[in-house]
Amino acid sequence: MSQIITVLAQNILPIFVVAGFGYALQKWQKLDKRTLSRVVLNVFSPALVFSSLVSSQLPAAELLDLALFALLNILAMGLVALAAARLLKLTRSQTMAFLIVLMFVNGGNYGLTLNQLRYGGDGLARAVVYYTMSTLTVYTLGLFIASMGALSWRESLKRLAQFPAVYAAALAVIVYSLDVPLPTPLLRSIEVAGAGAIPVMLVVLGMQLADLRRMTDWRLALPAVSLRLLAGPAVALSIASLLGLQGLGRSTAIIEASMPTAVLAIVLATEFDLQPTAVTSIVVLSTLLSPLTVAATITILGL
Repeated sequence: MSQIITVLAQNILPIFVVAGFGYALQKWQKLDKRTLSRVVLNVFSPALVFSSLVSSQLPAAELLDLALFALLNILAMGLVALAAARLLKLTRSQTMAFLIVLMFVNGGNYGLTLNQLRYGGDGLARAVVYYTMSTLTVYTLGLFIASMGALSWRESLKRLAQFPAVYAAALAVIVYSLDVPLPTPLLRSIEVAGAGAIPVMLVVLGMQLADLRRMTDWRLALPAVSLRLLAGPAVALSIASLLGLQGLGRSTAIIEASMPTAVLAIVLATEFDLQPTAVTSIVVLSTLLSPLTVAATITILGL
């Protein structure tokens, strides 16, 4: 129990304190969080992805294993969602919502911060791999699921092509693979921009939580939150064992996969009318309960 309390105090509490700043600021000032989110999405986040991957010096085999873990974990949680939806006899719209909230986690402002606080720069470099794969997946497969087939693959790919982190990841892979030397001032500039991603992400998380409303749909919320926070770590552990992940890569991958539902799920649910009230409930509940389940996962699995 003391180990769980230590993880909560040293690794998770700072995340919620900084998010609390954003929550209080939004309640006080009512700022335009969409603009700030776009700055993170289009500047800070791509810089973080690029600088972390280029500077990490991860072995190519480990990088590929971590990327494969992320993809398999997301797809496996999709299968869990489909099985649960069938057992619960959900409608088509409810099933699509279930898929979104179980497959995609808050691996950015929450997961990256936790891994950095717990493991430092080496942990962050590995966690960024999951975050990048998750981002690519949510803007392709996630959009397709949310649209229930209303969007063509061409439209989904067009949206993906507008996301700078995609190009940042691709360039990082090229630089990493070919060992391309970068001018020090350029790399330092990108690192400075990337360093701003995590604190601003946490402030945005708090602002988003401050504006959430109407947490009333418990029929979907309770099973979804339970599966996200309890089945999520179990599935991640199984896939990590299957792939033979070891050490820091195993720890960061499982932690990323154990995060609560991504706030972006609310955007998708609202855009495509996928049970937005239920999805909002799931995001809030999973985020508020996650400190306990994540701390327990870290302690029990010895991460």
